[in-house]
Amino acid sequence: MNIKQFIKNKNFIRALGYFFAFYFFIMFLRLFTTAGSLNLLTQQGYQILYAVLFASVCSLWNFSRKNTVFYIIIALIWSGAAFCKIGADMVLSEREIIQTLGVGTIFYAVFSVLFYASDYIKKSWVQKIARFIILSLFALSMLPALLVIGYFVVSEGHLLSSNILLTLFQTNPEEIKAYLVEQNLCLWAISVMAIFVICGIFIFVMRAISARTKCLKLLVFNMALATYMTLIILPKSTSCFTVNMIIRVSETLRVYKEYNADSKARSARIQKLKNILQTNDDAQLHVLVMGESTMRNHLSAFGYKRSNTPWLDKMLAENNHTIIYPRAYSNNIQTVMSVQFALTEQNQYAPTSLLDSYSITDIASAAGYDTYWISNQKQFNTYDTPITAVANAAKHRIYINDYIGHKSLTTYYDEKLAEQFPALPQGQKTFIIFHLMGCHAVYIDRYPSEFEKFTDGDDARVDSYDNCVLYNDYVLSLLYEKAKQHPDFMSFIFLSDHGEDPDKGLTHDYSKFTWNMSHIPLVTVFSDKYAAKHPEILEALKNNHEKYWTSDLLYNSIAHILGISNIPNENSTFDIASPKYDMPYEKLTIIEGSLHIKDDDSGQ
Repeated sequence: MNIKQFIKNKNFIRALGYFFAFYFFIMFLRLFTTAGSLNLLTQQGYQILYAVLFASVCSLWNFSRKNTVFYIIIALIWSGAAFCKIGADMVLSEREIIQTLGVGTIFYAVFSVLFYASDYIKKSWVQKIARFIILSLFALSMLPALLVIGYFVVSEGHLLSSNILLTLFQTNPEEIKAYLVEQNLCLWAISVMAIFVICGIFIFVMRAISARTKCLKLLVFNMALATYMTLIILPKSTSCFTVNMIIRVSETLRVYKEYNADSKARSARIQKLKNILQTNDDAQLHVLVMGESTMRNHLSAFGYKRSNTPWLDKMLAENNHTIIYPRAYSNNIQTVMSVQFALTEQNQYAPTSLLDSYSITDIASAAGYDTYWISNQKQFNTYDTPITAVANAAKHRIYINDYIGHKSLTTYYDEKLAEQFPALPQGQKTFIIFHLMGCHAVYIDRYPSEFEKFTDGDDARVDSYDNCVLYNDYVLSLLYEKAKQHPDFMSFIFLSDHGEDPDKGLTHDYSKFTWNMSHIPLVTVFSDKYAAKHPEILEALKNNHEKYWTSDLLYNSIAHILGISNIPNENSTFDIASPKYDMPYEKLTIIEGSLHIKDDDSGQ
């Protein structure tokens, strides 16, 4: 068959039609995400791969209409599970739509190939057993999506999460019984029955579908493609909420076991600190906000051309106790290392190992502070262990992000963190750390559609980043207003873990390093009460605010601001809140001493 005959072949034309039908079906679903707009360049490789997989499996079944309708039902169930997030007022990104539909397509393709291959089994009884196993596993693969939809219905608009599933491992039968008594048992029963009925229908329909012709070459091609998608693509599909939820449950149980095993060592460390620290016992509330991927060059408060920090601009104009630091640098351009060094006594100038270092949460807890870690970042990740260790030293830990894995996904926008601001009694010492998702790529996933203000630039990526900064400023305003209302409020500090370089189309990559990736905003805001009690600290900060500084020096400054002294490795020359601060830019470095700030040629 020559090229012209191949192109005119009916099966080829059909396959091409199925490919484009699936491709545009995904595109259509992407229009309904919470982002409010469509990014045509996002995840195109995955979208094409899944469309190829769908078209090839349809060709395996000789483009059977029954088979196509059957897949459409499967696709609607998987995408329906994803869209439950919108009903629960959560973030639903474009890539989650693609990955969720992709996961369903992979499962469908694998079991279709296996079922089709069973036709080649000669012994009838072996074939029947094989098909029963295949169909049962296929129905089982649909359970995660069905459970999400079912729980959404019975809970009247709530999303099934890993935290809910974890209660099955942490709750006794009596508590489960008490919980069910309070529920609409009739609705629960109907939902459970519906899930089993749907699984049964899947098995029945799949069994009824048969190929019109046998084609061994086509079967081999589809087996190879389905194997590739399963082994290479499926492990990367953690954007799919249902898949991620299962991973998170298993990972959480593992980390809980390790965390509990280390509880005695942590308690001994805190007790040792209590014996040496000197503290100010006045009632006070301090808030530290750790941002993500926010570059100061793109904030109007730091001189950027677009007005995208209205709250901070207003604070600088009206609040004498608001200070910004235009020469602050992140100690690293990678999140874990940057946050690890910023929130522990580790720094580049007096190296200590992580195992021997105390964290900001350690010293605050030992000094009598009621400590909180409230985060919109993933709680458990193999690469985030140092951050998790810092968070675990806090007495209270709240995570609103149900994702796990290497991708930066969010269950909610950052403003949800303001709702987690604790109701604090008056007259105690409290230290709260908020960890934002901030401006981490993909930028369009980080803010709701009403913050799509900048759309007329030459680069859509830069527009999205500036909108992200605008939303980040709004989140800071919410957190500040919550803190300011408390009678014991003293300080509000914001900095980012590292920057980005959206103008060059870069995020934060060592291999493509630019100095903009290390330019971070540092902002401190103090109450009138704090300014009256500690005028020397404000004076030092104002005198030092234009000096160069790296974020791994935060440890000493936070302790000083919180009124804690005699901390391990205390050094006033590292403390920008001290008149003795003495770190000229010739000494300052980033990325564990590999780059010197004096070599910054960005002009910023």
